[in-house]
Amino acid sequence: MSRGPVFSPEVTVLLPVYNAGLELKESIDSILAQTLGDFEFLIIDDGSRDGSRDLICEYARLDRRIRPVIHERNLGLAGTLNEGLGVAAGRLVARMDQDDIALPERLSKQRLFMQRHPEILVLGSAVYHMGATPAFDRLVSTPTSPQAVRDVLPRYNCMYHASVMLRREPIVLLGGYRSEFRNAEDYDLWLRVSNGLGIVNMPEPLLRYRFSVSGMTLGRKWEQLSFVYLAQAAHAHGSQLDETVRNEARGMLDATDRADFLRQVAAGTVAELTALHLWTSALKVAWQFSREIGRGHAIKLVESVGRAYLHSLTLSPSTASSG
Repeated sequence: MSRGPVFSPEVTVLLPVYNAGLELKESIDSILAQTLGDFEFLIIDDGSRDGSRDLICEYARLDRRIRPVIHERNLGLAGTLNEGLGVAAGRLVARMDQDDIALPERLSKQRLFMQRHPEILVLGSAVYHMGATPAFDRLVSTPTSPQAVRDVLPRYNCMYHASVMLRREPIVLLGGYRSEFRNAEDYDLWLRVSNGLGIVNMPEPLLRYRFSVSGMTLGRKWEQLSFVYLAQAAHAHGSQLDETVRNEARGMLDATDRADFLRQVAAGTVAELTALHLWTSALKVAWQFSREIGRGHAIKLVESVGRAYLHSLTLSPSTASSG
């Protein structure tokens, strides 16, 4: 099901949805509360089986800016995003994720930047990692100049996908998102854009990013790493994707110590959740990963959470928030 655009704004907000849960309402509300009021809000439900579809349709009945697209079956993220780029009314497309919160001036500030810098194709921003309460949000800065982004991208993805505003037509001409890079579709696209120095981040945070661990497994992180390596190998070979590139990526994965990688991911995830005062989530993740990282490593992670929690209690009673 799709409803055609009723007006032609400069900006389209593209929000793909799949079994979004309770956070979807907050995400939608944050876009509807933007200081920039003239935009198309394209929400594509990719075959959800929870109440996401009904919530989207209810919002669409209440606000004419919302354009719902409903899939009867799941197409996957790359296909859904490319569909959105193809039907968006705006020449500028702002990405949004189903569990994040856009700060009120995000769209107006990014649109103004893009108007002043026609050479930029992709514009991200710094973000806040969302804490147990806004008081515990953590600012995450990102490289801001085109050259800095270009220098960093071959090593890691320094762009928060949900913070990005992009120019629709040039991105479509570049081929959009490539489904071969599952869970790293955005990283592959940013690498291709960076060849022309057309990608930057604004230094100010414009998004509260939910550091979600729902459904996260270390096995999936390992699989994602394989596609990260594939994107890096493709970039090194002029963005082509052939057997030479695939073999190079497999070699990079084979050369990576899997056990060490998984321990680093587990430790980093628990440390971030702890910094955000999401105590319950931190403990849950530590035990959830115990089989893959070993009981001894998991116990050390749990102990680190406990020490941080006790320390927080000595600072202020309000720091005992959980998540």
